[in-house]
Amino acid sequence: GGTYEGTVKMVRREKRFGFIRFRTGAGTDNARDIFFHFNNFSDGNEVAIEEGDEVTFKIQKDSTKSDKDMAVNISLKNAHNTSTVQFRCFSMNQPFAALLANGYKTLETRNGTMFTQYAEGTQMLLHVGQRTYPDGGKHLDIMKTESGLTDEEILELKSLPPGFSRGNIVAILELGRTYETTTEERSHPEFEQKAAARGSDSGRIVTEIRRVEYLKRPIQQRGEGGVFKVRIDPNVIPHGWSIPSKEKSNVYATISG
Repeated sequence: GGTYEGTVKMVRREKRFGFIRFRTGAGTDNARDIFFHFNNFSDGNEVAIEEGDEVTFKIQKDSTKSDKDMAVNISLKNAHNTSTVQFRCFSMNQPFAALLANGYKTLETRNGTMFTQYAEGTQMLLHVGQRTYPDGGKHLDIMKTESGLTDEEILELKSLPPGFSRGNIVAILELGRTYETTTEERSHPEFEQKAAARGSDSGRIVTEIRRVEYLKRPIQQRGEGGVFKVRIDPNVIPHGWSIPSKEKSNVYATISG
C-alpha cells in the first residue's frame, strides 16, 4: 500500500505503543486512529516520539491480531533534520504581533485558557498570522493619547524588521504570570497601554510577556490555533535564551504533559 501521513495522538511510553490519527483518503475528513508499536519505527526515533508529532507510515495487518491494521515503517516527518529542536509557538495577527515583538505590548489577553497551563518563565515562539486584526484603530488612539507617541514612532512599533513578514515565526518570548482580571481592572489606562487594547475589548485572562527578542532570521511556518509545537534550527535563537535539548529529555517531556 501507499504511504500515509498522520499525527501522533497518544503515546504509552511504558508499554511502547501508541496511536496515530490520520485521514483515510486525500480530501476526505474521514479521520481514523491506527495502532503502532515502538518496534515499527524505521528511523530509530521512537524514544523521541511525542503526542502532536507528525509522522509518515505504511499500513499492514497486525501480526498478533490478524484482523487489525497497524502502522509500520514509521518515521518522524521532520526527523531527517536531527539538528532541529522543538519549541512551543503561538500565532498573532498584525499589528499586535509586531507591537508585542517590538516590546510595546507586554500583556496578552485572551478569553480562552490558552496560556493558563504554562508556568512563569516558559519560553515560546511568536508566529505572525496572515491577517490584520480589525480593532477600529483603537490601538492607535491608545498609543497616541495614553503613550504620547508620534505617528513615526507608532509606525515603527507596528512594523516588523526588514525580511520579517506575515507567515513567519519571528521572535522568542518568555511568559510571566497568567491571571484573571475584571473589566474594571483592564480599563485602567496603564493596563490599556500594556495590552494595546481597551479594557472592554480585552480578554479576561491576562498573560504577562516578560521579555521578547527577534530571532536571528525568520522561519516560514503555517500558523495554527492555540499553542502548537514546531521544530526549528536552534541557531536562529538569539544569545541568552535556553534551547531545549535535542534528545527530548524526560524533564522536557513532563513539562509538556
